[in-house]
Parts: sequence; C-alpha cells; structure tokens
Amino acid sequence: MGKKKVFIIAPYCYGIDESISRAFGSLGFEPYLKSSKIGLKKSEMALFKLIKEFPFAKAVLNRGVRHFLGGKNDEYLDEIEKFRPDIILIIKGETVFPETLKKIKEKWKIPCVSYMWDCPFFSYSANSADIYRKSNFEKGMHLYDHVFVYDPYYVEELKKRGLTELSYLPLATDMRQYRNVEVSDDEKKELGYDIAFVGSPFPNRIEVLDGLRGFKLGVFGDGWRETFKNRAVPPYYKGAATGEKVLKIYSSAKIVLNIHDPEARLSVNTRTFDIPACGAFELSDYRPEIEKLFRLGEDMVCYRDIPELLKLAAYYLENPPERQRIAMNGQKKVASEHTWRHRVGDMVDVARKKGLLK
Repeated sequence: MGKKKVFIIAPYCYGIDESISRAFGSLGFEPYLKSSKIGLKKSEMALFKLIKEFPFAKAVLNRGVRHFLGGKNDEYLDEIEKFRPDIILIIKGETVFPETLKKIKEKWKIPCVSYMWDCPFFSYSANSADIYRKSNFEKGMHLYDHVFVYDPYYVEELKKRGLTELSYLPLATDMRQYRNVEVSDDEKKELGYDIAFVGSPFPNRIEVLDGLRGFKLGVFGDGWRETFKNRAVPPYYKGAATGEKVLKIYSSAKIVLNIHDPEARLSVNTRTFDIPACGAFELSDYRPEIEKLFRLGEDMVCYRDIPELLKLAAYYLENPPERQRIAMNGQKKVASEHTWRHRVGDMVDVARKKGLLK
C-alpha cells in the first residue's frame, strides 16, 4: 500500500508552510505544498494600490481582485486533479473560494480540513481592501470536514456560528529552522542587547517597548518605518531581520522579549516556541494557554503588565545562571513537545478518529 497523499494550500509565512509539509513527510505521507510563496503579481499589486488610493471605487475594483483569485483557484483544482490526494489541508483559506471547496467535495469526495493560525474573521484587518481574502474562510467554513484553530478563544467563537467539527491545535516551531547558531565576537557586540524583540509594530507592542527605554533595547522587524512615516522612528528600532539574523539576535541577547499581537487572545504565537528552540531566554507577555504548554519560571518567564516586566527584566539581567537554566529547560521542552511534527501528528490522529483518513 502506497503512502497517503496530502495536498497543502498555505500562505508563505517565514517557512512555516514548508515546515508543516516536511512534518507530513516525516510521518510517512507524500505531501504536495501549494504555497503562495511567489507573492502577488505586479498587476495585482497595482490593483491593490488603486483600491487604497480610490476607496470609493472599491466595489468595482474588487471585481479585478476576484479575477486574480479565480486564477489561483483554477490552479488549485488543476493540481488537485493531477495529484489526487487522500486529504487536503488548507491553512487559513483566505484565497480559497467556497465554490472551490464545493467542487473538491462533489467531484472527488476528498476530505478537507482547515488550520487557522490567525483570527478566522480577520478582525484586526477589518479595513483590508480585499473583501474576498477576509471573507472566504467565514463563508466557506461549514464545508470543511474539520477545522483546527490555534487559539481556544476562536474555537468558542466558531461554535457560536454553528461549527461543531473543530478543535484547538496550538502553534509550534521547526528546530531545523530555529536552532543554536554560532555568533562571531563582532556580531555579539552588534546584537548583544540586554533585551531584544523581533516583530511588527502593533500598538500594544509599541507601548511595551516604549516602557523599556531605560534598558539596552534592540528591536527588529518589518513595518516600522511605514508605521512611523509621519514621525520619528523610535531609537530602539534597529532595522529589519529575517533568516539567520533572527537566530543570531536570539542567541546574542540576554533576554528575548515576546509580545503577542492583538489577535492572540488566550493562546500563543510561533515566537513562543521559536525563541527557546534557539536556546534563548524568553520573557513573554502572559496568555492563559502558556501555562499548559510550559512551566512558568522553569521553561520561560511571563509578565502581566509593564511594571512586572520591568521588575523581571532587571532581576534576570542580574542573574545569568538562572537565565541559562531556564533557557536550557525551554529548549528541551520545545524539542520534546512543541515541534511541527508533534502538531501534525495530532492533526493526523484527529483525522483518523473522524474517519477522514483510512
């Protein structure tokens, strides 16, 4: 009997899509990853620009958006017909039309499951120009055979909307991607901040980071210059960081800060697992689910408000042995319980119990 085939539709997101695909492969599946890694075409980007500049014409211009997405959906159907998977995993699903799901289920009878790693309702992106990407999942969610959600808050919200086949599945990390790396002396001088943060500038994050100006603070990420285009960029912002540089920041800083975006209500982001995977000391804002995933004070440390953050940061900067102990514990915990192989294994177990995989 041959390998079970899984067709994965996913947005490109810092390699998470590829990590999930590899995890399926490590569990004996034959994965086919259809990722939007290439990005938007120039003509599509031009259309989005027009929509932002001429919001009164949004209704007309959005027809063009649907045209581009229609081409993408045709690609999904063509490649599914050729690959003939046993199951389809659609991550987020913002590019998949409900009618595409109907065709898949009616024509080939292939089970479709979803994994939502953001707010299913694009609540924080309410002003998004693209009415399709922010509504495709909600309009088509009843067509999925099972929905996995990264935060139990949204599990309850989906239940209120009539979904019954759904479950909570936390995010994770890939320890091939997030790992210990060598850092040169010059790099340590450049990146050896007391406190470092890598991420985009949401308002809650800016408030916390502004409160840390008394520390040697280094902040990296995308979107900062755009957010501060009409005012001075904070001095703690040190530029963009991707790939190996992120790992070197984590390895060089004494404390690596994790501040969740507004969509994470009860559960945690991937950074929660990425930081300890690199052997770094993590200081995270508190989320209720974090206590079920890690031992607080043993695998990582959490703060509940800015005064507590300031107190904890000062304490752990003065106690390197404790930082090292907690960082080592966190790395072991991630390796043993919180990789994408663990999460995909849980996903497969649910699919088998539900009769979606035989």
